[in-house]
Amino acid sequence: MLNNIKKFTDNSQTLKESRENVKERSIIIDILIFIGLFLLLYIGTIGLNIVLDLISMAILPKVDVYWQLMGLFGFIFIPILVYIIVKKFEKRSFRSVGFSKDNILPSVLRGLGIGFLMFLTVVIIGLISGQYKYTGYNLSSLILLVPFLLGFFVQSLGEEFEMRGWAMTYIYKRHSIIAAIIISNILFSMAHIFNSGIDLLPIINIFLVGVFFAILFIKYDNIWICGSAHAAWNFSQGILFGFNVSGQTTPSLLKFSQVSENIIGGGTFGPESGLIATFVIIIGLFLSLYIKENKT
Repeated sequence: MLNNIKKFTDNSQTLKESRENVKERSIIIDILIFIGLFLLLYIGTIGLNIVLDLISMAILPKVDVYWQLMGLFGFIFIPILVYIIVKKFEKRSFRSVGFSKDNILPSVLRGLGIGFLMFLTVVIIGLISGQYKYTGYNLSSLILLVPFLLGFFVQSLGEEFEMRGWAMTYIYKRHSIIAAIIISNILFSMAHIFNSGIDLLPIINIFLVGVFFAILFIKYDNIWICGSAHAAWNFSQGILFGFNVSGQTTPSLLKFSQVSENIIGGGTFGPESGLIATFVIIIGLFLSLYIKENKT
């Protein structure tokens, strides 16, 4: 496993550029700068989203689906803030956070396929094991598929820019790739601690899926594939199959539900808080490490 991660790292233009023109400084100063920049991203995005919400309240009807979409599209601020931090403060290339201009569409399509197939596997295992049941469909939600797919793409890509694109590459500038993966995904997990239904297992699953996204990021050397896989997982979980997405409810085309809340199928946080999701994420992680294929 570690050998494959090292091989992907050695072949990554993103990680190579993240280590160019790095100034030497003490680890204490480096930690303080990292914490400051991370808080700037986190608090800055919340502040900009509040402004967006206030504008939305003045021009949009008071309908939950509109607020959900605006919340998702509000994550567009993260890539903008990352760009400012990387270019203006750190003085490094935007390519060093995975922003590759090459093969964007194939990477997006590959990522969407990975995320959809992984969550479809969760649903199939849940149905076979009796943890999930199908209860119907809602064709009126068809009109919401494209807006929510775009919304989840913006939200997921924003999170990937922050956690994989910026945080992981910032740590990697002076430390090992393993340290960068672990630390950035601890932060990724902790960013969800205020979600409804959070517990130890969903935190572990979020950490694991973050490692999976990190491997995709390094292996395919761009932000698009992990952002798309992240988006497809969330979109499939909520809009397609009707489960809670990290504790949040959304409209859905199909209606699936958990037979009961338990450690196997998940709780109020959704399937991400169950061992079925743990199993699928671990399988996806190992496949991403050991399947040999050309980068797109």
